[in-house]
Amino acid sequence: MTRFEQILRKMGEDITWNKRQEGAIDSETGDRVVTWTTEAIKAIVQQVSAGEVFVEAGYTDEDYIRIYVTANVKHKDKVTCRNEDYEVLVPEAFHFRGAFEYRTVLCRRLIE
Repeated sequence: MTRFEQILRKMGEDITWNKRQEGAIDSETGDRVVTWTTEAIKAIVQQVSAGEVFVEAGYTDEDYIRIYVTANVKHKDKVTCRNEDYEVLVPEAFHFRGAFEYRTVLCRRLIE
């Protein structure tokens, strides 16, 4: 177990990870069929600062979070954290001596 996994186990909070899976092309619309698989994972969750992210129109810096995980979270996946739904924007993996350590993921709150 890596040091990050120990920290994650001790200080991480439970979030829901919705994995996006694209399937066959729908013959009526021409779009790919998207299915979602749900999994509970541990993450360290932090609010981002205004200087850390380019805030898009209609959002504030409070609509963005950064999560630290060991799961293979990918772009366009969704996470539910503290009863809010977020879309995964930019995942970035960190390695130490060639071995994967953790992934940091920028997420934007979904506005309905």
